Amino acid sequence: MRTVAAYAACVFIWGTTWLGIKFSLGGLPAMTGAGIRFLLAGVLLYGLGLAMRVDFRRTAPPLHLVLMLALTMFGLNYTLTYLSEEHLASGLVAVLFGTMPFFIFGFAHVMVGERATRNTIVGALLALGGVALISLVGNVRGDVLWVVAALIASASSGFANVYLKRFADAEPFATLPPAMLLAGGVMAVLGLGFEHPDWHRALAPAPVLAVAYLALFGSAIAFYLNHWLLQRIDSGVMGLSALMIPVLAVIVGAVFGGEVFGVREVLGALLVLAGVWLSLAGSESPHAVRNKPNLAT
Repeated sequence: MRTVAAYAACVFIWGTTWLGIKFSLGGLPAMTGAGIRFLLAGVLLYGLGLAMRVDFRRTAPPLHLVLMLALTMFGLNYTLTYLSEEHLASGLVAVLFGTMPFFIFGFAHVMVGERATRNTIVGALLALGGVALISLVGNVRGDVLWVVAALIASASSGFANVYLKRFADAEPFATLPPAMLLAGGVMAVLGLGFEHPDWHRALAPAPVLAVAYLALFGSAIAFYLNHWLLQRIDSGVMGLSALMIPVLAVIVGAVFGGEVFGVREVLGALLVLAGVWLSLAGSESPHAVRNKPNLAT
């Protein structure tokens, strides 16, 4: 039940971050906003770890893991996602990012020996079709450069999750904060140097609250849960959450952002649910990482 609850929480939180990013970009440019988000998230996770008396020295992760997560999970992934959101329709970005499970299937097969069954792949394709039905409306054409950028972000996130799966027994409170701080610091410095944010707009209530929400829930809590889940389930199963997140994002946008949720969105959501169900039914049984450490939960 804890695993199901954590998985549902990840889907719910990341389903709401699309609207949070929209409000954030209204005050802060892409790299600056993403950088500040992860700087705050890293500090918050370190604080939680201290409060829970984590021994950071004893549980320090390998340096290569921190550097790889900083580069792929937080840096490259979110820089390209934020920039793509500035140049493409958000629905198109959601569909492009929905390709992440397929990158995970490939990386997981090579790196950790996970095998996706035919039902898993067919179900993921069906769910991706549902995401496309929901998201691709009106003029969805975009610069090919930014389409490629969104796909690279999706691949980077998929690789990062599989790489973290290989070292999932690492302590999340000791592993995630340094990677977040490193990536956030680099993005913030580059953003402040090249984007020249308008601080009058950036300090308005909506962008400030959006960045705070993205830092606490969308980053600190969600990535801790993601790491915790990778200690217990296959990375491919975790990756399927990327197909459910856009459905929730559309619902949240309809409720809080004044967007429309009609028959087409309902049909798309049903396709996603059917596809994810087929994928989960055809996937290998989730398994825990060997020699799993005792974690504060």
